Amino acid sequence: MRAQCDGKRQRGASRLELAVVVAVFAALGSVFLERTLYYQEHAEMLAMEMTVANLRTGLRYRVAELLLVGKVSEIPTLADANPMNWLQTQPENYIGELDSAPAEEPQGKWYFDRGRRELVYTANNRRFFSPSVYRDFSVRYRTMRVGGREIDGAGIAQEWVALVLVNDYRWLQ
Repeated sequence: MRAQCDGKRQRGASRLELAVVVAVFAALGSVFLERTLYYQEHAEMLAMEMTVANLRTGLRYRVAELLLVGKVSEIPTLADANPMNWLQTQPENYIGELDSAPAEEPQGKWYFDRGRRELVYTANNRRFFSPSVYRDFSVRYRTMRVGGREIDGAGIAQEWVALVLVNDYRWLQ
């Protein structure tokens, strides 16, 4: 019996080697998935912040347009407008104007709350999102009237508008 075993070598992997390979691939897979989820959430944060930057730019263009046509007195009325209307094209994840907050939380979507006059974004990926209010994963912006500025040295203070953050939040890095 011993003579037969000495002449043949074992072919293939042993169970221990297979278990080590499976464990290594599982560890690499979990690291890959973790990084993928992190980058997905980071991309969501950047898309939301880019939309806000575009909204602020749209507000500036709208104010400049009113200044150019001599309708300075209409600038404060922008505080009552939906900021999404200032964009040439609205984001794909904008669901429209609603009279109040939706019954079911729209994750990863923008909407304008007519009742509160707020533009709301609800975070989709929430692992690294830190809200200021417990379990409120929304970011709220409001167009508000700000203090007057003097125009052309005429001594007339004109009220302006700005898109301001209503509730604090943080994306953890």
